[in-house]
Amino acid sequence: MKTSVIIADGTFPCATAPLQGSYEETIRMAAQIGYDAVQLTLNRPSEVEPSKILKLASHYGIKVSALATGRGYTVDGLSLGCGEEEGRRRAVKRMKEHVDLAKKLGGARVIIGAIRGWTSDAPTKKDYYERLHKSIDELVAYAESKGIVVILEANDHFETDAYISIEETADYIRNVNSPSLKLQLDTMHMKYEEEEIYHQILKYGDLIYQVDVSGEERSCPDGAKFDYPLLIQALEEIGYERYLAFEYRPEPPRNAAEEGYRYIRSLTGRK
Repeated sequence: MKTSVIIADGTFPCATAPLQGSYEETIRMAAQIGYDAVQLTLNRPSEVEPSKILKLASHYGIKVSALATGRGYTVDGLSLGCGEEEGRRRAVKRMKEHVDLAKKLGGARVIIGAIRGWTSDAPTKKDYYERLHKSIDELVAYAESKGIVVILEANDHFETDAYISIEETADYIRNVNSPSLKLQLDTMHMKYEEEEIYHQILKYGDLIYQVDVSGEERSCPDGAKFDYPLLIQALEEIGYERYLAFEYRPEPPRNAAEEGYRYIRSLTGRK
């Protein structure tokens, strides 16, 4: 399994990036710790210089694994299930811009997390899901044309009320049946929503393209309140070779990016 750490450029408060600061600083630190890649959390793709990031990543010998897009919702209010057609189109346009950036960054994944919004973004749940599915269909078709994979995150009820369980999210992805739409899991969401994870991972292993590693309330993973050994066992049994993405607060502990990495690597046998 490969590892990626979420980074933020330090211009906004962020509870999901263990490494925060300039791209020069965070990419260097990620490489020094031993990560294989970084995941960018950002809002507007136009604010990112892909050539600069690619140059830094190449210099330090790592990749850009994915783009977290949730700030489009939390900051700009863009929802893929928006009840107003113009608002829905703006959200799709923003996500297509993320796809374009992902292409320039060497084929990074594009995440559908918070930008799905809530069912209350539309007049009714039925209306919301019709609009969300329309948006995802448009986005996935565009991603296919660019050779980019979009990953839909199975979330939790604290962050959304749409596509929470692994089963519901995976069944929808299978119904779409596109090579450009896959499944993202997150240990924090699993802790809140799933009674068991082992058989779920085995059942839907063919769809899993990223697994976020995070403790309760975005704390550094330490094994205290989640069965990480069982998670790693299940992933190893399905032959998972894609990214574990480390997504949590930068502290405590003081060196959370490294502490969490060392703990998870101790379970995989890679130091």
